[in-house]
Amino acid sequence: MAARSSFKVGDLLAGPIRTITPQRIEWYDSAMLSAATDEWRQVGSNIHTDEEFARSEGFATANADGMIMTNWCSEMLTRAFGMDYLERGELRTKYIKPTNLGVMLHVKGRIRAATAQGNGNTLCTIDVWCEDEHGMKLVEGDATVEVAAR
Repeated sequence: MAARSSFKVGDLLAGPIRTITPQRIEWYDSAMLSAATDEWRQVGSNIHTDEEFARSEGFATANADGMIMTNWCSEMLTRAFGMDYLERGELRTKYIKPTNLGVMLHVKGRIRAATAQGNGNTLCTIDVWCEDEHGMKLVEGDATVEVAAR
């Protein structure tokens, strides 16, 4: 997928739309733990993988690990900016509400600024967020990407 070469203030970025499922959570958490230890390991009971435990801790149900949404925001930026994001981009996110099982998550972004740089590149500042199917923000953040002159 080719990245766009120009961006204007106000441009919207559309990321993936995915439903939070127990399988996604288990896959992600076990994959991360396995990668960290270099052997297959499954995550034990926690607020992400065990609904009963999550309820005992005051949550309505199990909820997604925040890094899942950060990865999906990163996916959106990679699709939009390609190597410019991977080589000269930064992403920061914060989790403002639990992302419960069954939520259909929409990943979005908007170009807040596009500033010409002395080297001919353009520095884009992007608001990023994840919202549920009702438009409630669950994750918000910002990113910068230096887009190379083409």
